Amino acid sequence: EDGRRLVDGMSSWWAAVHGYAHPALDDAVRKQLDSMSHVMFGGLTHRPAAELGKLLADLAPGDLDKVFLCDSGSVAVEVAMKMAVQFWHTVGRPSKSKFVSLRNGYHGDTFGA
Repeated sequence: EDGRRLVDGMSSWWAAVHGYAHPALDDAVRKQLDSMSHVMFGGLTHRPAAELGKLLADLAPGDLDKVFLCDSGSVAVEVAMKMAVQFWHTVGRPSKSKFVSLRNGYHGDTFGA
């Protein structure tokens, strides 16, 4: 309003892709907020998440019946690595702790990923 321009130097992925105040996205957010706001899964859950988990477990092959929901690919990679290390410790082979990755590949921005 005063003639200055704002430059977003730290834009989120979604704002960078879709822009700010996109009417369809703003309407979807308002509708979601009327139903339920965002919930971090740090030990919490809610009915839609539990229903999704059941659906995914039912689709999974064999006796795979556990689902871990997370909020990013980085967290998914990090947790998968921790689960693998924990598995080998549990079965008595703690020396199995090395991982293979693509050189210069992007696997996420958490410590292990």
